[in-house]
Amino acid sequence: MRHNPLINWLAQLLLGLGLAAISLQVSLIFGRGWWEVAAGAAVVGVAGLAIAARAEWIERRRRLVEKSRTALSLPTQWSVKLDKRLPGGWVAPLAVIRDDGMRFVVDIHAFKTATWSSTPGKGSTGPRLVNAKDKPLWPDPVAALAKGALAAGAAPVLWLPKAAESGTFRHPDTNLVVVTGSPRDLKLALQSARRVTANATSPRDTEPQAA
Repeated sequence: MRHNPLINWLAQLLLGLGLAAISLQVSLIFGRGWWEVAAGAAVVGVAGLAIAARAEWIERRRRLVEKSRTALSLPTQWSVKLDKRLPGGWVAPLAVIRDDGMRFVVDIHAFKTATWSSTPGKGSTGPRLVNAKDKPLWPDPVAALAKGALAAGAAPVLWLPKAAESGTFRHPDTNLVVVTGSPRDLKLALQSARRVTANATSPRDTEPQAA
């Protein structure tokens, strides 16, 4: 039986906040004479807040994905599947097959800005996306999308519907396309994509190693 996402979100939110509230009460009661109890309660409280924060982040992402997909209008002759599970287990919010057979997998995130970094990250030799302050995007939207698209034989597309500016760009070392802007911007990007980009390639740091 599948649970309603709203129920899951509310349950985890209440659990996290409840743990934090109980821990605060325990700390106030035993804080002066039983520091071990107070310390343990503080740890539980932090864990509770972490649970609540994670639940809220997941719910906000779910709402963004639902709202963005609802606003998107693609040609009726295209095949569009929602929450498509790809080989390897990754779930693509959107999987699209154009009428000419061109395949896309689209991930959706709430980042306001994104650009390719001019320098590789620590322990990485491949391209990475960063924000306006040159800080890596978190969670990293590139690796899972590139691997999922490669496994599905599709072109990977990262859509940022809340970005401040509209645009489309691709790093020369990877076929991952980043689309910033409205549903119309994504539609135009998918329509104009050349069929040659269907053979998705992972960033250098995600390529399989030779045995």
